[in-house]
Amino acid sequence: MTLLNQVLAFGAAAFAIPLLIHLLNRSRFRTLPWGAMHLLESVLRVNTKRIRVEQWILLLVRCAIPILLAFCLARPVLTGWRALPGDAPTATVILLDNSYSMDAAGEGRDHFQEAVEQACEILGARAAGSEVSVVTTGGLPTPLLDSPVFDPRTMVRRLRALRGGKGAAATVDSFEYALAVLAGMTNARRDLIWISDFQRADWESLPASRLDEMGRRLESQPIRPVVTFVQVGREVENNLSIDSLEFPRGALGTGQVFPLRATLRNRGPRAYEAPRVLFRVDGVQHAVAEVAIAPNATAQALFAHTFKDAGSHVVEVEVEVDDQLATDNRHAAAVTVLEQIPVLLVDGAPSSEPMESETDFLAVALTPFTFGRTTLADLIQTQTVPVGGLDRVAVAAKSVVVLANVARMSDDQLTLVGEYVRGGGGLLVFAGNKTDIAWYNQSLSADNGGLLPMSILGLGGQAADNNSSTRVLARHFEHPALELFNDRANGNLGDAEIRTWYRLGRAPTADAPAPSADAGDEGGRDAVVLARLETGDPLIVERRLGDGLVVQVAISCDADWSNLPMRPAYLPLMQQLVTTMASRVTPPSNVRTGEPLVAIFRAVGDCGPLVLTTPDGTQHTVRPASRGLRSVVEYGATQQPGVYTLFGPDARPRHFVAEAPRNESDLRRLDARALESLAARWDADLVHASAEYLALDSQRRHGREIWRILFAATLGLLFLELVLQQRFSRVRV
Repeated sequence: MTLLNQVLAFGAAAFAIPLLIHLLNRSRFRTLPWGAMHLLESVLRVNTKRIRVEQWILLLVRCAIPILLAFCLARPVLTGWRALPGDAPTATVILLDNSYSMDAAGEGRDHFQEAVEQACEILGARAAGSEVSVVTTGGLPTPLLDSPVFDPRTMVRRLRALRGGKGAAATVDSFEYALAVLAGMTNARRDLIWISDFQRADWESLPASRLDEMGRRLESQPIRPVVTFVQVGREVENNLSIDSLEFPRGALGTGQVFPLRATLRNRGPRAYEAPRVLFRVDGVQHAVAEVAIAPNATAQALFAHTFKDAGSHVVEVEVEVDDQLATDNRHAAAVTVLEQIPVLLVDGAPSSEPMESETDFLAVALTPFTFGRTTLADLIQTQTVPVGGLDRVAVAAKSVVVLANVARMSDDQLTLVGEYVRGGGGLLVFAGNKTDIAWYNQSLSADNGGLLPMSILGLGGQAADNNSSTRVLARHFEHPALELFNDRANGNLGDAEIRTWYRLGRAPTADAPAPSADAGDEGGRDAVVLARLETGDPLIVERRLGDGLVVQVAISCDADWSNLPMRPAYLPLMQQLVTTMASRVTPPSNVRTGEPLVAIFRAVGDCGPLVLTTPDGTQHTVRPASRGLRSVVEYGATQQPGVYTLFGPDARPRHFVAEAPRNESDLRRLDARALESLAARWDADLVHASAEYLALDSQRRHGREIWRILFAATLGLLFLELVLQQRFSRVRV
């Protein structure tokens, strides 16, 4: 047996106190002669032995109480039990927090460097034959090696080459991943060690029910691992971060003004008078602003830029400030500048007369500079074909395909359009007098598994012989394609008179009649109504399908059914619909860390392996997969914030930016009470250094503490002393 607090064991000498009291009390009496004493001698002889035994019992109990209490404080540990693991090999998983908050600078080195050193010391002390695995938690759980290894030195070498600055800690996913790794290990003794700064932002956002669920998952393991929390570093107060960049997400062309707003947040008690905020485009500085930020406040910096060249660009904002976490002092975004948006117009009613073809008004609205013969260039480039020209070659390179009053399509064309949309294309469908309603509802309606968001229920307005007309319902538009019209200076959709329209909705069945126009679910759960008529009928509806987008319009795009083409709002409406569709069917270039990067190339067939460069400069080979009429690249290892560059088949770079959510910029940590409560919830041990962990681990391996048993025995002796005292002091007859 060994004692963890050997000095406190000397407290056992306190057993002498009740002994001295007993001896002193024995000497406090006098012998007085008494004539009738001989009458009691027989009684005294009978009780003397009993009284002496009772006194010795009480004395022993009273002496044992301080001895046991002193040993409790000294924390005795029993060693040498066969049941104890000793130097037996273990299965160890270390969850290492490498999120960007760990880059916070403490005294001398940052928290991540300290965490790596702690992990190396722990791994270096593992017994021979132990399985070890290190899983980093920043962005998403990522094992340092593909599988656990039996050589801790290999893991230590990889750890020392590791870098921090990853995305926000994936707390729950990392915990689940660690349990899965432990379940596949072979050694019976299992350790789960979590090394982190234990930020409030990572843990207080988790509801208690989720923490309880994680605890139940821990208890349900076939072999429950021993959990230890190792908290590293110290709380840091001063931090200034760039929380977000706000800019238009729609299609952007060359020569257009690109506005950008950067939001800065001061998360500490220190005021920053006028730090410089730098604005860069493709690594070149273009503007500087100075912004004063009060303690625990936010501020904004505004910038604007005009791109002269089409292609993929990177904008970056950085604040020059001396705080304790530099990682969040910059924020980047990828911006795609389009030279042109290729659009295919399928004319269902062509004509040789000016402005008599179905797509004439639409073509003018989409390419006004071309028709006006000005020196300015249009962002949208159109190609008009009859229905028979809708083929694979015409569709392959287009961002949006428009069906204008197309009566019907052949089976091959229907299959082609379906592949095009599901592969990431945009389909815009306008109604018209040639539309074969029965064919549309049978082959294109969502009710029958088709592409369109809604079925055609019938005609409305003058075509329905009721001589009525309607207008677009004026309201606040939320959709990005229509929010431009929230400012009436850009045009008022309510000015247009709609004479004829298709009533759109869910097709009635025997069990479910068609809902009314006011019902909110007339198109099914995947249809979104962008605009309505004053009658309540949907005017513009949208549906996501695969990687693509379908927009259905209840009126024609020419002047046959309305005077909308004659109104000022027509041109911006068509422009907004097409450019928004083109931008929304393109996978985002800006993602959160841990989310996959997706790039679509308008190339048929295998375009060969491509090269992708990560923020740390490492190059990876990726191979596109064929998806319909296009090739798609997906890359999921985006734990590290920064710029990812993919070189396409044409060798032109395509930039992506992965940024971590800025909740970890709040560097406050769980206080001691909260962290102890978290550890108690999972029956985990809490330490603050590897040396403390190794001492605890040695105790677990080579000894078993019995202070709880001794403390219980002390309480038992106190109760026994009280009972004996009352029993022995009773008057006996």
